[in-house]
Amino acid sequence: MSAPRERDRNTEFVIEPGGRDEPPIGGELKASGVRWDLMMTLFLRLAAAICMMKGIGFWSLILGLGDLPLGEEPRLRQAIIVGFALLNCSAAVGLWLLATWGTSLWLFLSTFEFVLGVTGYAATVGLFTATGAGLMMFVFFALTFLFRRQKF
Repeated sequence: MSAPRERDRNTEFVIEPGGRDEPPIGGELKASGVRWDLMMTLFLRLAAAICMMKGIGFWSLILGLGDLPLGEEPRLRQAIIVGFALLNCSAAVGLWLLATWGTSLWLFLSTFEFVLGVTGYAATVGLFTATGAGLMMFVFFALTFLFRRQKF
């Protein structure tokens, strides 16, 4: 009888379902304080909605609802408008689905908008939009930091 007990001592500790180290079936362990994962999800969904509205705004410029028809705009501005129209809508879908490619695409677009707005290059993005993009990126990185520090 002593042989099986020695074998039991050498095996790894396994938590049984419903044991005292695990919540009962259907129960959850709730951390006290702010749920940063929920905050991050809500922020990314808000960013997706804003990104979709910006994409629709750029599509309205393509359809001729701007000051000038798209064909009369300078070539660089045309390319930036078409690129932002396509990529903003794509990033909005990725952000809404909480996909990593959506977040990466959104960060790329926000950085590009920030640089275009601050430099005034091609007069496509204004300073107000650049400030908003910079603020959104700052909030994203702050939430990411807080989310990573959260203990589950």
